[in-house]
Amino acid sequence: MGISGSLVGAYVLAGEINRHPGDLPTALANYDSVLRPFVDEIQGEVNPRLLRLGMPMTQRAIDAFQAATALACFLHVPDLAARFSKEDRGGSWQLPDNPVPISAV
Repeated sequence: MGISGSLVGAYVLAGEINRHPGDLPTALANYDSVLRPFVDEIQGEVNPRLLRLGMPMTQRAIDAFQAATALACFLHVPDLAARFSKEDRGGSWQLPDNPVPISAV
């Protein structure tokens, strides 16, 4: 959800800056209040120990991580996990509507 979360965050931030072009503190506060439920939902059940596996610190650990990742991709493990997953990581959060400003057209 890292890339998805960053794209959603950029979209929401752009919308809030567009809604409050002369008031950056308000735009940032609204950005946080709009995006916080989404971030809480996607980060809610992340185990910090599991995250450490994705951040190897030694060359041997990096090599092992890359080999395991390559094998998992070769065996289509991510596709299988996505197919059998019943969990919607975004929850009930909905992307806000960001109208395009007239000046951008």
